Amino acid sequence: MASHHEITEHKHGEMDISHQQKTFAGFIKASTWVAGLSICVLIFMALTNA
Repeated sequence: MASHHEITEHKHGEMDISHQQKTFAGFIKASTWVAGLSICVLIFMALTNA
């Protein structure tokens, strides 16, 4: 009876991480846009004495 927790040989650098890299790149891009938008809103509020 085979267990679904079988130990396999780990080989460093063979896993396909392209999906994780695309997700991380999207997260960084979204974070950059949110930070830039926040700075623009704060500048606008400072200029209009809000």
